[in-house]
Amino acid sequence: MNNYKIVGTPAPRHDAWAKAKGEQLYSDDFTLPGMLYGKVLRSEYPAAIIKSIDTKRAEALPGVHAVLTAKDVPLNVDVTKFGQMKDVGGGFEGLYKVLADGKVRFKGEAVALVAAETEEIAEEACELIKVDYEVQPGVFDPEEALKPGAYLVSSEDNTNQVMKCHIEKGEVEKAFKEADLIIENEYYTPAVDHVYLETESGVAWIDENEVINLRVGTQVLEHYRTVAKVLGLPHNKVRNLGVPMGGGFGGKEDITVEVFLALLTWKTKRPVKMTWSREESIESHSKRHPEVMRYKSGFTKEGKLIAQQAEILLDAGGYTYLTPWVQMYSSFNAPGCYNIPNIKVDSISALTNNTFTSANRGFGVPQVNFASEIQMDEAAAKLGLSPLEIRLKNCLRNGDELCTGFIPQGHIALEKIAKKVWQALEAKGPKPDYIDGKKIGWGMAIGMMSYGRLCFLHDSSRVGLRIELDGTVTLRAGVPDLGGGQASVLCQIVAEELGLPMEKVHPYIMDTHLTPLCGTTTATRQLYMSGNATLVAVGELKKR
Repeated sequence: MNNYKIVGTPAPRHDAWAKAKGEQLYSDDFTLPGMLYGKVLRSEYPAAIIKSIDTKRAEALPGVHAVLTAKDVPLNVDVTKFGQMKDVGGGFEGLYKVLADGKVRFKGEAVALVAAETEEIAEEACELIKVDYEVQPGVFDPEEALKPGAYLVSSEDNTNQVMKCHIEKGEVEKAFKEADLIIENEYYTPAVDHVYLETESGVAWIDENEVINLRVGTQVLEHYRTVAKVLGLPHNKVRNLGVPMGGGFGGKEDITVEVFLALLTWKTKRPVKMTWSREESIESHSKRHPEVMRYKSGFTKEGKLIAQQAEILLDAGGYTYLTPWVQMYSSFNAPGCYNIPNIKVDSISALTNNTFTSANRGFGVPQVNFASEIQMDEAAAKLGLSPLEIRLKNCLRNGDELCTGFIPQGHIALEKIAKKVWQALEAKGPKPDYIDGKKIGWGMAIGMMSYGRLCFLHDSSRVGLRIELDGTVTLRAGVPDLGGGQASVLCQIVAEELGLPMEKVHPYIMDTHLTPLCGTTTATRQLYMSGNATLVAVGELKKR
């Protein structure tokens, strides 16, 4: 038991009252004097060569202030080979073309931008832009994409391969020969959309200091650096003022409207607003990676998992984005949370002309966890063991080594948790076959996943604290608010440590010019990283 008075209690969130009354402002709620409306012309084909773009009729339409294509983007960021990931197995940098240049790589890819006095005029202007496409056959299956002679998604490389990853521990083939039971299966998981309630939206304007200001609901405030890079500006000439989001689940981890808004306001010198329709959002933003997984698992007759081989194929879609890192997470977590002495994992990812794939809740782990858990259930059934028994025989315990050679720190409570779950199921009594005409099944699964911001980076977070003259405290933190109370929990820590009521601590968040950067609101990292940064900051404050 602890003696906390605020931490761990249902303390009111700082934004609760505004949300309850419907007064909380989200991206689409902002309007500015003299504001224009931005729209995106998107490709109607998944694979095509752009032979020409004629914007004259759109530019001549009354009320239109800007029509931009790839030639108007100062740095139309491309996909290039890059550092450490290349050393792992060859890969691309997770960047993209801001506007399609010469080639479109998925249906819905942005081809041109329009800014006009009204949304209706902007939409009409998009219809007046004439794009001459030479439709290409494309490739839509990652296995086909990797075959010699396959259609090349990217014009810059002679392969559709994004990255290969290989992990091996022990003597896998020898262990399979010693196994009493071998389970082999192929699994497939589809693309999944995040379907957040709030579609992508934002506003941009240029202030008196010639700084481009963005108000966009994003999980990554640091995108201001990419915006600056595209426009050829210093970082301090772009300011990202985050807005609370109506959901994200990884889908607002990639850049969405930020660069488009910045380009249009930079060109017109007017405030610009852009909000995607639901159809546009689903067509053009990232999806969870479809994966094909081939598993081979070897067990002793007692149920011990002594060997496993996993082959994983990921569909990156039209651009790389975060595929290399998602692939690593899938690879590292392919064995599930089991202590397997002999393991081999081979993964490969490929570009296709499907919608690009990137971060989605779980970051590549739900796919492989699904496969590894079904392997365990099938083995349990064939060996006459319960789902609990086979998991207890193989689950990770303190001191066990993962397939990468890493030994998890801290306490592993899998065995204890699995037993409690099973006891709860047994306490329900015999499972009914049907309830209200619906067939009932009870299952058990365990899993683990990696947390934190990517694998090759040393994660960090910073916060600022100031005690005001009246004894109240201001917390400054560049923590994107995804709806999970990210700022409120930091206020709880401050209030607890300083012995203040919650209402005495006020958060100022999401301003890249004024708040210390806390990193991404992704990978279940904010409380761990920014919470600890807050704890350290309070400790320093107490010393003064």
